Amino acid sequence: MVRNFILLFFAFSLLLSRHAATQVAPPTKTAQAADVARGLQLVPAPKEVQMLGGGLAIGGATHIYLSVASAAEDRTAAEMLQEEIHQRADFVVPIEVLKTAPSQRGNISLGRLTDPGLRAYLKQIGVQTQDLGDQGYVIRATRDGILVAGTTGQGLFYGVQTLRQLLRPQGKALQCPFLVIRDWPTMPWRGVHDDISRGPIPNLVYMKQQIRTLSEYKINLFALYMEHVFDYQSQPLLAPRDAALTPREIHELVEYGKKYFVTLLPEQQAFGHLHHALKYEVYSELAETPHGHVLTPINPKTYDFIRSVYDELVPLFPGPFLHIGGDETAELGRGQSKALAEQQGLGRVYLEHLQKVEEIMRPYHKQLMFWGDIALHYPQLLSILPKDMIAVPWEYDPLPSFDDQIKPFSNAGLRVMVAPGANNWNQIWPDLDAAYVNIRNFVRDGQKYNAIGMVNTTWRDDGETLFDMTWPALTFGATAAWQSGEANIEDFKNSYDWAFYRNEDTTFRDVLDNLDRVHAALRAAKTPLSTDELFWQDYFTEPGANIAQRVSPATHDLRLAAEHAIEGLQHDSRKARLHRETLEDMLFAAWRIDALGMKVQYAKEINASYWDAFLNQADPHRVENDFAEISDTNGRLEDLRDVSTRLRADYEKAWLRENRPYWLGNVLVRYDAMAIQMQSKAWAMHDAYQQYSLTKTLPAPERMGMYWKP
Repeated sequence: MVRNFILLFFAFSLLLSRHAATQVAPPTKTAQAADVARGLQLVPAPKEVQMLGGGLAIGGATHIYLSVASAAEDRTAAEMLQEEIHQRADFVVPIEVLKTAPSQRGNISLGRLTDPGLRAYLKQIGVQTQDLGDQGYVIRATRDGILVAGTTGQGLFYGVQTLRQLLRPQGKALQCPFLVIRDWPTMPWRGVHDDISRGPIPNLVYMKQQIRTLSEYKINLFALYMEHVFDYQSQPLLAPRDAALTPREIHELVEYGKKYFVTLLPEQQAFGHLHHALKYEVYSELAETPHGHVLTPINPKTYDFIRSVYDELVPLFPGPFLHIGGDETAELGRGQSKALAEQQGLGRVYLEHLQKVEEIMRPYHKQLMFWGDIALHYPQLLSILPKDMIAVPWEYDPLPSFDDQIKPFSNAGLRVMVAPGANNWNQIWPDLDAAYVNIRNFVRDGQKYNAIGMVNTTWRDDGETLFDMTWPALTFGATAAWQSGEANIEDFKNSYDWAFYRNEDTTFRDVLDNLDRVHAALRAAKTPLSTDELFWQDYFTEPGANIAQRVSPATHDLRLAAEHAIEGLQHDSRKARLHRETLEDMLFAAWRIDALGMKVQYAKEINASYWDAFLNQADPHRVENDFAEISDTNGRLEDLRDVSTRLRADYEKAWLRENRPYWLGNVLVRYDAMAIQMQSKAWAMHDAYQQYSLTKTLPAPERMGMYWKP
């Protein structure tokens, strides 16, 4: 250990004597720093930046140097930097452990601020390091080389992620601008919450990809929402045997997360959202209402069940937290606990259950999180809860203020972690306009009340959502939680092409803007349903026809926006030098939005043609033409059938890239049903025309599902 320290100090002293030739003033702060960061298109934007003018070329002779003392921990960061350079400049920069001083300029050195020589050098040139904390870092790039340093491996890792974004193409090489950056997070915990219990269960390869990508934007907490998807040996009925997460897989994910400084947070529900257990007769005693969703708090066996699942799950996650859920317990007080709730009050029954769960968990020394939606209604009772519990208030609307969701917990002396949302659930494509405002304002207000962090939520309520569609919202959440105050949505959008795809123009921002216009168009039409519901709606029923008439004014703009997005993706996908695979889900969403618009438009046109034929039965030529528009070689019903089968194939491919096969059939059957519906409607039209050929009469439009009278 002493020998390593001496070698490290000697090497850095020689190296930094070269760096010291360029003196700098203290880094630019506040508004000026924001302006500089905006030009660099970094996500998250660093807190302090000073540009020095000029830039350093990264070429084939460049080396990445690690210090002897921390080489093992810092190698993952070095390899990510090496991979970045190789993918974008097509040469390999070697990684070496620094034992003696570099023999030439222009290299990249990764060091630790715990080295007294390094700290002294940075202080000499006016760069302060004492207030960076465990996750902060310094980057200094001059003609002599690039230095990235953090107090810990985590801080260094985050500095490397920023450096990766700083490297711009210059001919066949890359260039880093001469600058000094000092940066640190505002919120210590910056998380993403993935719902793996409402259909899609990601495969192990994809979950690792999630962890690595999240870490690139300085996310350090990955929460897995589990209702029934862990392979509990004590509860063999609970999990789907062909897809449940196993202890071996969790161990592998935990170890993988450590390399990227991402802590895994399990959320195993311990109150509501447990229908997939309570649907079994074995658990009937534990259900508040028969085959419902909520555990009853009046049966001691409820707590035996909770203890048994946590005894298996919790030891697998070495992180400091456990999320016990507790949201949306609507059935509480309506079944077995009705008398108790009437006697003590519903709020006390709810909060005392959380207290009992905390007692069960106390031997594990975990900090327990719970959703705040129910407890929020009983601020006068929050003192029941132990003060080391963490409230997780959630709200997904784009409200101007979230003080009402946070303040009651803060006033009660409880810590808070805010939970905005990606607005991806029940949607063909996430409602990013709503998500950005929700995330920005919730995180801003969380910082105001000293929240310990943010966990940005994704949900898959209807079981068909694909994760790769959520990256814009999740990456914006990362920047909002890292930066101070109110994150700038427009700055983020302008930076996203570069920061996420390493694309230098606005190709993918334009695609995202087109997809976002879909929600704006539907909001203007005041549609009552989500886009998933609109897509699956049968428009040849009376309720469906009423909905179609409301959606119809939006369909032209909706389809144009989707088709422009498709054109951009199919023509320019190669511009994505990073994360190109995420474009596949984006393209699928655009095609599906276009199909939604087509369904509504075609329903209107099919109705119009049939009504025209019905009202003009005395004109056989007119009837024949009308039916040819409805169903023929190029008929509208055939188009809708063809779209259904094509989307089915694309969806299956997208699903299996991210997820295990489990549950896939429950979504594919919807595409099958839609294709069969269109084919059946085409056959029914054929039969109606055959009847007309014989009798010169047509069935009434309503009998044929034509409720949209022109």
